[in-house]
Amino acid sequence: LAQVRVCSSRARSRFRRLARRTPRASGAMARPTPIVGLLAAAGLPALVQCCTYFELPFPAAVGNGTSYMVGRTMELSNILGRTTYQIEVVPKSLSGGQHAYVGLMNFLTFDTRWEKQAKLKIPFEGMNEHGLTISTLEFQEAVYEKPALKVKSVHNLLVLHELLARCDNVQSALDHLASVRVVGDGILPGVHWAITDPSGRSVVVEYLRGQRVVLENAPRVMTNDPNLEWQWRNLDTYANLSPRFPHENDFLQVDTDAGNAGGGVGMVPRAVGHGWNLFGLPGDFSAPSRFVRMFYLKGYAMKREPPQNSSDAHVLGAALLNNVFIPRGSVAGDSRSWMDTYPENTPYAVLKNPQERKLLVRAYANAQWREIDLSRLDFGEARAWPLEDGTLGIKDITAEGADDVPAGEWATGGDWPLAGEQKPDFRV
Repeated sequence: LAQVRVCSSRARSRFRRLARRTPRASGAMARPTPIVGLLAAAGLPALVQCCTYFELPFPAAVGNGTSYMVGRTMELSNILGRTTYQIEVVPKSLSGGQHAYVGLMNFLTFDTRWEKQAKLKIPFEGMNEHGLTISTLEFQEAVYEKPALKVKSVHNLLVLHELLARCDNVQSALDHLASVRVVGDGILPGVHWAITDPSGRSVVVEYLRGQRVVLENAPRVMTNDPNLEWQWRNLDTYANLSPRFPHENDFLQVDTDAGNAGGGVGMVPRAVGHGWNLFGLPGDFSAPSRFVRMFYLKGYAMKREPPQNSSDAHVLGAALLNNVFIPRGSVAGDSRSWMDTYPENTPYAVLKNPQERKLLVRAYANAQWREIDLSRLDFGEARAWPLEDGTLGIKDITAEGADDVPAGEWATGGDWPLAGEQKPDFRV
């Protein structure tokens, strides 16, 4: 990205007028890349707080190995009412590298002095033809490297594109990062990356105090700030949670009915209903809470009923994604932010199967899962699909109902479906 001057004090009013005046690049009068001035004035750091990532193991379809279903949500708000999303094939001829990939693009549309309705496109999610998959999540704590002479610099928001276009597995991605300088601009928010491939190796890359930090992602969960090691330590705070029904205090039980003519309330203490094993699990949408919630829900679900195939992993993955799905308007906006008028929500969720080269996506309004099979995709040409298609994805099944259900097997008109004088036997 071109070096730019920080927006002046009049940036607010300028960008309210559709960002027509874009900060100029230093040096010769060339057409600048307006990403820095536009997004900084738009208040992006306050709007990208709630992305969640996880991986689910399941038996591989071939051999005795393990595959992983990768799940991720995106919660970038509609900046200035001008943010849209699109799924794209980026062929080698356009990637600038050796590999093609499928990416979920964030489009920002605005006017500049050079062009009406200019579009800025940034990929935050993708998988390439080799099954290398990368998820970019916001990370404000990031401090990137300094540029160096004769060493290529890559802006942090372009790292996903750089790696998917040039690398074919986790190790080659790490080697490539070691050969370049990942830089920021000091204005836009930072990001960190979850990287995995068909082998099952999973790492998180963060930049802290100007140094690259690579962590093998054993918990296979990631959210946003604070840094990943802090998130790991924070799991200790919830060590009281349990995958078992709470019978630990049964030895304290007393019968309150005893000696009371009118009866008491039965045995106390006892767990009434289900779910008490998760009492204390945080339910808010902050990054630490989502990390804890995803780690424990995923772990307990895997212990009770581990997926046996990719279909099982898809079902469980979709259920976990539902737990961090943000209804539009439920997260409070910052009243001190002049542009915080577009409520945060979950524009899309993704499930990826690197071994089978499959990427599935659903949107906010149209929650129907749609699949792209990279093994059957023609990577020779650019292709695109809109994230939202203007429908709710609802299928009308009125005419598809089966007509072979024996009506006599069901109780009608208030009659018990029992033979003769048989009485119902209810037991608790």
